[in-house]
Amino acid sequence: MSTVGSKRPAWRRLSCRREWAVPLALGAIASVAVTHLVDYGAYNLRYWLFNANSAASWSHGVVAALLGVGAAVCVAGAWRLPRQRAAWIATALILALFCIGEISEVHAEIDALSRLLYVPVLAIMVYCVWRLTRGGAYYTVIGAGAALLVTSYAIHVLEPRNIAEAFGWSAGGWAFQVVVAIKEGTELAGVLLALLALWGAAAAPAETAGAPPFTTQVRAREGR
Repeated sequence: MSTVGSKRPAWRRLSCRREWAVPLALGAIASVAVTHLVDYGAYNLRYWLFNANSAASWSHGVVAALLGVGAAVCVAGAWRLPRQRAAWIATALILALFCIGEISEVHAEIDALSRLLYVPVLAIMVYCVWRLTRGGAYYTVIGAGAALLVTSYAIHVLEPRNIAEAFGWSAGGWAFQVVVAIKEGTELAGVLLALLALWGAAAAPAETAGAPPFTTQVRAREGR
């Protein structure tokens, strides 16, 4: 059994680390919060690299890179799992578009119009990712990632300034900055978990890919 497992490509062996999900998510949120709040408290947001609200911040760069990696993983999934090829390709295209938007001015232009414009594309991607991960070992991981991304998206749509005003907080104060850190931290954490789940689904045995939950559990108990 170990001999067969050792012959798998390195990227498929690496994908089996579901236990990374919680540390990755917590680490992402904490990293964004610490760097952003320290930049605010100590330097009055002088350093754009640590300002989570800046499009040039380190967290935005990491998100863009993860989206690009996610698109590549989906291409690999389409190649490995022909039964689900349409869903893999659709997800790859959407992630590639989001990656391009994140590193270009397109992202800012869409945000200026309305962030609700993302809804149709996000709905297609949610359906595709559900098809790709349902019944698999990473179904819980993608659920947690989706919850984090929904939280981030809701804050993006409502906007931290409006949230601060609704609660009577000063715009630009500590409470406002915490909301910004949550907005960007949950986005990074959600993208990380989504990538982990897609990687796991792409590396799954072809016979279990997209299988109903009961079927997958039976095969796991039988060692198949």
